Amino acid sequence: MYVDVEPKRLQVEAAKAELAEADKNKQEVDELVAKLNSELQVLLDSFNEAMKTKNDAMAEKERCETKLFNAQRLMNALGAEQERWAQSIIDLGELLQVIIGDVLLASSFVSYVGPFNKKYRDAIILDNFIPFFEANNIPKSADPNPLLVLTDDA
Repeated sequence: MYVDVEPKRLQVEAAKAELAEADKNKQEVDELVAKLNSELQVLLDSFNEAMKTKNDAMAEKERCETKLFNAQRLMNALGAEQERWAQSIIDLGELLQVIIGDVLLASSFVSYVGPFNKKYRDAIILDNFIPFFEANNIPKSADPNPLLVLTDDA
């Protein structure tokens, strides 16, 4: 029996030694894996932070591009308005030169001509008021029309 048991006991001892060596190697590998995992986590955190910074920068870039596009559209629209406003200034300057006569004609129209029909109104304006304005050098529009002074489209 000793002959049968001793070789098996030696095999068990060798297997235990081999197991201890394998456990030692496994422990070293586990420590290395834990170290590498912690280093990997640091790298992943750094990567995620860099990606967040990149995405924030891209979103800011898109927002700035949108702002720039809208600003350029506004400037182009205002550029077109500049021409209209310049013409309005010229028109208003010309209107200011003749406003006295036009308002005087409109108030005279309301005061003296209002009750008459169109035939008499035109006759009074063309035969009396306009010659009076010209004789006294009162500035007026080239084609004075009291209705344009008194009314608007609304």
